[in-house]
Amino acid sequence: MKVCLKKMSLVICVFFCSFIATAQVRIEHAEHKQGTLQKGQPALKFIRSFKVLPETKATSLANTANKIMDLVCQTSQLNPSMGFDADVNVSASDLGLKEKEPHLNVLCYLRYLTKDPHTGQIKKSMDGTDLMVNINSFDLFHQAGNYWEACNELKFPLFFEEIPLSDSTNDYIAFKYKGDEMRMVLANNKPFFVPLTRKEFVQFLIARGAQALKEDREALGLAGKSKATLTKLMETQSESDKAYTASALKSVDYNEEQWQKNIQQQEKENDACKSLLNSTTPQEAAAAARMDYNKKSNLQRFGGLDQLVPVGRREGVRLMKINPNYYDKSPNAPVAQLITIYYAWPKIGFASDPDYLQQKTIDIFKQLDYHRLKESMK
Repeated sequence: MKVCLKKMSLVICVFFCSFIATAQVRIEHAEHKQGTLQKGQPALKFIRSFKVLPETKATSLANTANKIMDLVCQTSQLNPSMGFDADVNVSASDLGLKEKEPHLNVLCYLRYLTKDPHTGQIKKSMDGTDLMVNINSFDLFHQAGNYWEACNELKFPLFFEEIPLSDSTNDYIAFKYKGDEMRMVLANNKPFFVPLTRKEFVQFLIARGAQALKEDREALGLAGKSKATLTKLMETQSESDKAYTASALKSVDYNEEQWQKNIQQQEKENDACKSLLNSTTPQEAAAAARMDYNKKSNLQRFGGLDQLVPVGRREGVRLMKINPNYYDKSPNAPVAQLITIYYAWPKIGFASDPDYLQQKTIDIFKQLDYHRLKESMK
């Protein structure tokens, strides 16, 4: 037994030392080695393989995707690709292509070239950076802001706090979304973001309030049943067990009291919302909804009626939504009407002092011909 333990200890020691030695080997990037640029198959063949889009729509979407791949592959950063391999391809799903606004992704994967310090062998690393160019990615904002979860549960059209633009040109708009830099190219002249009206917001509050009342009343009903069960149980219990059950009853009584208070407050809020909706003028109803989160709300951490800024005031933050009339659904309209571009690598946020491949990705993102990207959707 002692011999086996010694052998096991030796194996563990060798493995551990080997692990430490491997961990201490510094990855050597082959920054001056020319890599390869690989472009995927023509998009039409790929889209046809799903067998979900009519030929006219498939061709329209493929034309835009092919032009995007050409634009990315023609950038100076990829010609030549020094110190990395680049793979530019298209990606989609049958569900995404079946949507009313079929969406398709053009992915540019950039992967480091590394050099083995012992053999000098050049290899492509598993890690690197990604540049994403998404067509018709309208679901990008499905978890935006403080209201997305409630909107999702209520099946209410999504809205969110205004996203400040960091740049705006004739060819794209730019902003940061969840900390990531992003640019959007719009095919249409219609605004992509439009204000949520006060009427729409109050309608949301009424729907959310009705759901909250339903849940609290159900909880109150369960509490009543629990009290009845516990009270009946006490009739057959010993004195020591009765003390434990009495404590449980006291807890149920407290929760019951809280739910009753919640119901009273929610009913009051719902009545106030309905009264406001009935008394407001058409002009006030159509005005943009603004929220002052510095004010306390009786029921919600955010989004209570008392946080709604009066008409004509400018404090707080404006609520926005994606323009439901943005996408042109007429028969002759092109399928691609929105292009979203962003970049990422496996780190939290983006490096303040990017390495050579990260900088290449940023340069491609900033130096793409956005006018030609816009023209690709015609």
